[in-house]
Amino acid sequence: MTRGRRTLPRVAGARRTEPIRTCVGCRRRDRRATLTRVAVRNGVLAIDPAKRAPGRGAYLHDARACLEAFARRGGFVRSLRCVIAKDQREALVARLPEVQG
Repeated sequence: MTRGRRTLPRVAGARRTEPIRTCVGCRRRDRRATLTRVAVRNGVLAIDPAKRAPGRGAYLHDARACLEAFARRGGFVRSLRCVIAKDQREALVARLPEVQG
């Protein structure tokens, strides 16, 4: 098994592997498709719906609890290597449901 990927059952025409990422809030591993990527570019925190934007990024479930746990543990400084203002975090929480929905 390759690190970061899991093998799916073989189905005609289906992808054989699917990327696995860790939610930086709850620390659970999940399929990349079920997580939301946030990225920091030039000090601005933004949701990355395509999951390909340049800059430092982190994956989160769309649950408010995951984002709060991430902020409480100092994840913005550790994972994203920047300090994010509280108003930017609150704006992100407000937008998470619309990305996953």
